[in-house]
Formats: sequence, structure tokens, C-alpha cells
Amino acid sequence: MQSFFFIINSRIGSEKIKQLQSAIDTYLSDKQVQLTYTAYGGHATLLAQEALQLKDTVVVAVGGDGTVNEVIQQLACTNVPLAIIPTGSGNGLARHCQIPIIMTQAVALLATGHLLTIDLGKANEKYFISNAGVGFDAWVCNTIKTTKSRGLKMYVWKVIKHYFSYHKDLYTLTTDEKYLKQHAFFLNIANGKEFGYGFQIAPEASLQDGLLDVILAKSITPFNGFKFVIDGWRKRLHKNKNCIYFKTKKIKIESPQLRYFQTDGDAHDCNGICEITLIENALNIMVPSEIKHL
Repeated sequence: MQSFFFIINSRIGSEKIKQLQSAIDTYLSDKQVQLTYTAYGGHATLLAQEALQLKDTVVVAVGGDGTVNEVIQQLACTNVPLAIIPTGSGNGLARHCQIPIIMTQAVALLATGHLLTIDLGKANEKYFISNAGVGFDAWVCNTIKTTKSRGLKMYVWKVIKHYFSYHKDLYTLTTDEKYLKQHAFFLNIANGKEFGYGFQIAPEASLQDGLLDVILAKSITPFNGFKFVIDGWRKRLHKNKNCIYFKTKKIKIESPQLRYFQTDGDAHDCNGICEITLIENALNIMVPSEIKHL
């Protein structure tokens, strides 16, 4: 019998946990279900390690993109599949995969969905599904890391707070196809389309094409910032004249000022270098049965 190993971000709150339990009782009453809860940042990775010892088990990450990212650090390049109950603020991966944002519908999907195999990215030994990045977005993610609250309001506040004090850096980019030195406000390496909140950082990205989409924003000013945001929501950011866009399988990013990089919204320290590669067919993920390509 197929079983489900739930890894639940305890920060989703008691009300959502009650809703989750009710949905499980409704849609998975004939399945074996084990519920586990995170107690601290990084705990989801350890819980996922436990699931690797089980047979015929689907790991269900209940939380936002950060929780999913912690879980895939263990599931990457294994045969253990991942399912998602999105309860975060951005939910970029769930939106890309057309996984319902409504909890009851997402739980129901566990009984009716099917598995697709997708690629993963890897940045300095950290796996990611949606995107990795350096520059302003990584800097903002690092400032949010120590805060208790999350969500769009917090992200917007941090963007506004740090925008005027942040200075773009000069990056050296090396791929198999090109060598480029370019000042950038931020540089995002996308495996999936979504940055979160419906903002598509890489509208042409695919989780199954064996390529990473590179989006470099040369500068963001009060004059072009609004156009930048609108292009993201209109799925045409890659055509913005202030961006450099290309595809590759791996990229090395270097800058003396490079201190942080982010993967799926979580910031990590680095020392001047971030090397990002594409790992093909690295993860099995559950999606709606009508979805055939990601």
C-alpha cells in the first residue's frame, strides 16, 4: 500500500493544521499517513532523511518554497517522490506545476495525481527547484532570514528598505558557450518559471528541458522599476531591454563583492564564487493528472 510521509512546517499555524487533518481524513482515509512537524529551520531536511528508509512512500512537504527546498536536499537523485501542499506566501513551484493553492484540493490531488520527473539546479552544493540568484534578491533574502514573519508585505518592506543603499556589482560569468563581464543589480538562474506571487522571472523556463534560464538585470531605477515588475507579471521579463537573457547547463559567477546567494528564497553565504549546474531527471514530483509537461 502506498503511504504518505508528511513534513509539516509548524509555522503554518494551528488553524491550517486542523484544516490539513480534516482534508487527510476525507481524501486519504484508505492510505497509510504519517505526520511529522518541523521544530526549527533546517529540520525538514532531517525529517526527509527519515523518509528515505521507508518503502513505497511519497514525501509531502507542507509549507512554502523554503520548506520544499529543505526537503529536496535529501530527495534529490533518489527514487522517493515529492508532493506539495503549498501554504507559503509565494508558492512559486506550486504555481508552475499547477498544484492547487487551496489546501483541500492539494490534499485531494495526492489520491488522483501522477508523477513527472523534473530537473534540479545545484548552486554551491545546494539543490534548488525554482531558481537561484545573486545580487539584490539574495541580499534581501539574507535580511529576511533572521525575521520571524514572512510574506509579501515583509518582502516588499525589505526591498524598499535596502534598495537605495544597495550598489550593483561587477560579475564575471563563465559558461560553456560564453564569457561575460557585466554590472548587474541582480542575476537569477531559473529552473522554473515562477519567482513567487505570480511573478514569472523566466517565462520560457521548463523543469524538464535540461537547461537553466539566466536573467541578468543590469540596473533597476525608479524610472524603469515599474516596467520591470509589470513585465514579470505579464510573462515578458526576458524581453525587457534592461535584461540579458540566455540559456545554459552550467554557469560560474564570480565577484569580489559576492557574499550571498539564494536558492528558492533561502540565503546562503559564499566567498566570491557561485557555481550553478543543472542536474537532469533528478526528482519525481506529483502533479495533476492532466499535466503532461512542466
